[in-house]
Amino acid sequence: MINGFRKEMLFFTRGGRFIIILVVLFGLAAMSPLLFGIMRVLIGSMEQMYDEESFASLFGLFTNMTASECTAYTVEYVADYGAIVILFILKAAAGGEQQKRSVIIPQCSGLSAVSYAAPKFIIYPLFTFVTSVLAVFTGALLSLAIFGGALDWSKVLAAAVCAGVFIAFITCVQFCLGICTGRSGLAVVICIVMQMLLPSFLALFRVDRFNPFALTSIAMSMAINSGDGTGAVLTALQSSSTTDVSVLNIAVSIGTAIVIGILLYLITIFGLHAKEVHNEGDDPLL
Repeated sequence: MINGFRKEMLFFTRGGRFIIILVVLFGLAAMSPLLFGIMRVLIGSMEQMYDEESFASLFGLFTNMTASECTAYTVEYVADYGAIVILFILKAAAGGEQQKRSVIIPQCSGLSAVSYAAPKFIIYPLFTFVTSVLAVFTGALLSLAIFGGALDWSKVLAAAVCAGVFIAFITCVQFCLGICTGRSGLAVVICIVMQMLLPSFLALFRVDRFNPFALTSIAMSMAINSGDGTGAVLTALQSSSTTDVSVLNIAVSIGTAIVIGILLYLITIFGLHAKEVHNEGDDPLL
């Protein structure tokens, strides 16, 4: 098991994937507060060119932005776009070795299926979870510093945890599909399609609660309600949000994601064992 962790850590760090994920998630988290902050400064310099009513109708979105609105955009960028980018970054680790047949080498060197798969299902989901939570908090702090106001940090924490658990969950799905099929590209496509279509599909049948794909909408709703502002965007988002943000829904959705992640790991182990070729005994398999 130790050799498996050593192999995976070397693969993760030496390939630059570690740094890329950090840059991507923190960059996405900082994007909305910095972008809206710059736009507010630029638009403020144009205020003298318009009368008060025209200026408010045209640029009120930027000048009246609140910290909670900006935090909601941060959560969306990290949970949605960040997850997609991570899928591509981890493509080589999630089935790429099977596709290139390089997984044969560690298995022939005595690395068991458990020693091979367990580090992948621990290192990558745990790292993406922690990094996502820290990225959301960084975005919230930037939003608060730029736009002022107040934030309910317990709700920001809930939003960050939900976003992080979802990214860790979709990472587990990618690793299970990629390792079992040996098609890393197909695993990425399936995960992206699931991420984009399943929440809407489940909402149509009113089963958009108590499942891992509800976590992104929960995270958004918690971020939206984390402030006390009355901006136009915040009012629109609050009125359009129908997500159940009860403690029960949050707890069950997170718990379901963890349980499914464990099941995906067990399926991956079973898939690796099913692919093994045993050449020992009286009748070797050639």
